Amino acid sequence: MVANVLNYLTVATALISLVFLARKRLRQSIQWRATVTPLASIIGSGFLIVAPLLHAVLGKWALAGMIILSILAYAIGSVIRFNIRYAETYLIDHPGSSIAKIETLSQWALGIAYAISVAFYTSLFTAFLFDRLSISDPTLMRWAKTVLLLSVMVIAWRRGARGLETIELVAVTLKLAIIIGVLIALGSYDVINHTSWFQHDAIKSLSLWDSAAMLAGMLMVTQGFETTRFMGSQYTTIVRINAARYSQWIATAIYITFIGFTCPLFLEFPIVELNETTISQTLGQVVMVLPVMLLVAATASQLSAALADTIGGGGLLRELIPIRLPDNLFYMGVVALAIILIWSANVFEIINYASKGFGTYYLLQVLITLGLLRKKILNHSNIKFSLVCSLLVLILLFVIFASIPAPHS
Repeated sequence: MVANVLNYLTVATALISLVFLARKRLRQSIQWRATVTPLASIIGSGFLIVAPLLHAVLGKWALAGMIILSILAYAIGSVIRFNIRYAETYLIDHPGSSIAKIETLSQWALGIAYAISVAFYTSLFTAFLFDRLSISDPTLMRWAKTVLLLSVMVIAWRRGARGLETIELVAVTLKLAIIIGVLIALGSYDVINHTSWFQHDAIKSLSLWDSAAMLAGMLMVTQGFETTRFMGSQYTTIVRINAARYSQWIATAIYITFIGFTCPLFLEFPIVELNETTISQTLGQVVMVLPVMLLVAATASQLSAALADTIGGGGLLRELIPIRLPDNLFYMGVVALAIILIWSANVFEIINYASKGFGTYYLLQVLITLGLLRKKILNHSNIKFSLVCSLLVLILLFVIFASIPAPHS
């Protein structure tokens, strides 16, 4: 009886949320359309994978780990917002400066990180699809990922950036509606069953150093807010700054609530195998419709995110490489790197590589901010912000050089 109620509640909540999010007034809001792009990237990066990762590695400390990741991401977001406001103007006025050279290096790092994330998105989508089809042949899955990546490349050739914002708007609307339904179902399940929080153990005993290194390797699940740096042709500076801030607020609320609500589940249903579809298998034991809804969410978000990062990475490479070449060749470069990764690494290794890539980009952005602060471009000194940036340098160096992937079963 309770299971049926939760099934109906999940679907009904998702449908009501979909109607609300699809309202014309919201769709036509300039600020919301600007917020959708980074938000689609953030929740596309982590929602389907972050819970089993954190619970498997940290156990009862999973929520604390998510809070730490969220604080770190928001601090990095403050750097991105600062650079939108101040660095972009400075770079236009000082094209040959040392800060401009750091910006070029950071774009190289971001282009590579985008290619890695494309491999992650296609791996996650294929894993969810094959899980529903009960297919577990790893070689067949790799060939499916390869075909999917080539399809994404063809779509990038034909469409480019045209219509991408509309695709992301539809994808994020659908996924947000499903996420709200999932959260309501999980919260209701926890209340109905009087479940206990913060008592489950990690899947294996880890040292504090290894736990921190694996947590650092999950930074990729919070990325996406940096896309606002490259939306200057579409939106004003203030709209982009607010888009970065609002997307992080929404994503942080979703992640922390989700990790909190899933704490009792991993006590009742301990993780036996840690892989791409662990969350679907666990939630399916709680609410029967959730695996199907998560498959819809994966379809909606992972494919649009893979397309967006293929176009974004190709666009960055086109700007960085001085030789005039067709855009298609740059898309091919992004997809080629993604194909190499899916044949040589598992999804958790890919997440770690992406974390290192985005960590490198964020580190260079922090150095740009520190360089601007030293040039005293502000009318007042900001010692507190300088100290935050200095701390971020140390943390991001740890992410780049010490982070390790979670064990894949």
